[in-house]
Amino acid sequence: MTNTRILLVDDDIQFLEATEYMLKYENYDVITAKNGEEAIKKFNASDPDIVLMDLKMPVMNGYDAFFKIKKDNPNAKIIFTSAYAINNEEFENAEKSGLFGLLTKPFDLNELNNMIDSGK
Repeated sequence: MTNTRILLVDDDIQFLEATEYMLKYENYDVITAKNGEEAIKKFNASDPDIVLMDLKMPVMNGYDAFFKIKKDNPNAKIIFTSAYAINNEEFENAEKSGLFGLLTKPFDLNELNNMIDSGK
């Protein structure tokens, strides 16, 4: 069985590296991107099983990247990651468009594993 491939998107380099290390330790294949624009390119190039996407990023934020990916890939499984409480129209629209989940940073690895397992 092949490993679950995760596209990890965050502009916080320390968070990105630490999380990538943690996920690789759990035997996930990890691809990283530092903003929404890069995330779309890497998504199209690597066809990941799950996307962990930060919301607040330069160049293109997580919402814009989410809707662009979902437009071309309606079955994409995208989980937003955020250190902030979210309750706005964009988030509701994302939920209606098939948002796979939300993890509050710093997230618990078990929580992530459960989400990934539920999506298989």
